[in-house]
Amino acid sequence: MSGPFVILGGGPCGLAAAWRLAKLGLRPVVIEREPLVGGLCATHERDGFRFDLGGHRFVSSDAELTKRLEDLLGDDLLTPERRSVVLHQGRAFRYPLEAGDLIRNLGLHENARALVGYARARLSTSLSPRVDRSFEDWVTARFGRPLYDTFFGPYTEKLWGLHPGQISADWAAERISLLNLGDVALRLAHLRKTEVRTYARRYRYPKLGMGQLYELMARDIRALGGTILTSASVAALETRGARVTALHVDTQAGPERIPVGEMLSTIPLPDLCRALNRDLPPAIDRSARALRFRALVFLNVMLRRRDFSENTWMYVASKELSMSRIQEPKRRSASMAPEGKTSIMLEIPCSVGDATWRASTDELRIRMEGELRELGHSIDDVLGAFSVRVAHGYPIYHLDYETDRSALLAHVAEWQNVRTAGRQGLFRYVFMDAAMQMGSLAADQMAAGARDASRLDAIGRARHVVESRAVTA
Repeated sequence: MSGPFVILGGGPCGLAAAWRLAKLGLRPVVIEREPLVGGLCATHERDGFRFDLGGHRFVSSDAELTKRLEDLLGDDLLTPERRSVVLHQGRAFRYPLEAGDLIRNLGLHENARALVGYARARLSTSLSPRVDRSFEDWVTARFGRPLYDTFFGPYTEKLWGLHPGQISADWAAERISLLNLGDVALRLAHLRKTEVRTYARRYRYPKLGMGQLYELMARDIRALGGTILTSASVAALETRGARVTALHVDTQAGPERIPVGEMLSTIPLPDLCRALNRDLPPAIDRSARALRFRALVFLNVMLRRRDFSENTWMYVASKELSMSRIQEPKRRSASMAPEGKTSIMLEIPCSVGDATWRASTDELRIRMEGELRELGHSIDDVLGAFSVRVAHGYPIYHLDYETDRSALLAHVAEWQNVRTAGRQGLFRYVFMDAAMQMGSLAADQMAAGARDASRLDAIGRARHVVESRAVTA
């Protein structure tokens, strides 16, 4: 074992690694920039209302990881059922999109357009086969232009701030379950049982928000001798040859030098490369600049009423409205709001520095109240509101992102005692359970003084059946 063991980032991946190291009798040091642990799974509390950073759920086929969380949370680990819809042109479609609901809700005219569009797409593909390079290519080839224009295209462009023709087809392949619209018809006629990878209806969720899980993990890590520095940022790295030997960290107590034996980074991959080498080779620098993240602003609104809707999530498909999702935390756990009250969290995709990012809470609230009215919801009973900004929310899969990602991962691999993992660290849209699995595996590698980047990157790529009725995930 070649400690000290240093971890950059106190999110799901970083804390899982520290938890594993601490359980092995080692003493990890976690450096977290934010005041709260949990990363993108942190929970903010105001006046008895609790808000996660996004809509998180724990669903995993990893029995060992699930058992560890059950032991940690006990009776505070709930099993709610998800109910979600897509709001489009005054109608609510079940989400994930279900074949029967989609056909019933679209109506005769739009169903006919969808089928004609699908037939044209299949004919075009048969006459002129092509490789699906973009998200737009992938969806239109399998669902036709009308459904792309109705659902997939507008929402995708709003979410990513990029035309779907400039987004890699990898994103569609990862997130859309069925092969094509023909499978929808065959499944409705019970002529095919397509195995799909998609969302589960029931999931595990901590009573006091997803952040409760990571607060308990942090408490356990500290009790076992580990250190977690919050509101701390890395100012510089010391290196010798191909090894990182120490970090200079700005903490609440002042500057601190932390020796490094083995290191795991879960910070954004481009930021890690720049920290390791301030003068990046031109090609690596170009790739670092090319890999971008979509930022998010969360407007958290406390309401006097008992309920807002029956849905956990409401996706807003229209690209004319800037919000992408409406979430009601109380639908996951009654403890997310005081008795007799509720709250909503409005998720607004943006870019760092744009008008949405710079807007004050009051400005956002006024604008979002107008958008809610357009959707048929009026909120005239607001008790309070606050906003939270996330600069590195979603990795943007631009057309050549894998080439750029691979170049940066190869650059990190040149450092003998450095590993990178997690959503931001691998520039992959992985879920919480996969990030935690990565952290545990990285910890084992750190304890052994070994590295196997390919094993870390392989986690979360398998597809399996979770819910058989869904069209999209």
